[in-house]
Amino acid sequence: MESNDFDTLDRVREKIISADIDIDVKLKHDADVLHLKLEKELDIKNFINSVLHVDNYKTIRKSVTVLNKKLEDAKSLGVEVDPSLEKEVNEHSARLISERNLRFEMENMYVSGSTKETVDKL
Repeated sequence: MESNDFDTLDRVREKIISADIDIDVKLKHDADVLHLKLEKELDIKNFINSVLHVDNYKTIRKSVTVLNKKLEDAKSLGVEVDPSLEKEVNEHSARLISERNLRFEMENMYVSGSTKETVDKL
């Protein structure tokens, strides 16, 4: 459990469960809580990595919604999310929204028909 590595904890936990090894109840509870925490954090980190670049700006808002829902679901399960991960989720959500807004504006901009006054307004 000290490694804070999901794969290691998951592998050892599964061996204990499948072999029906009798262990301290408090230790098993702590392992279950840590397993859930690491599982949710890994899921959030993997999702963040999957949306580092989104080709279609129309799907960005859904990606932000899914990312924030993953964080809220983890919290609703009682998982104590690492504050640095929560900060990372907020930063990526803000980045994705900004990227979406920029792409939306770029797609709707009619550059060849714009005048100097229109460009100055931007």
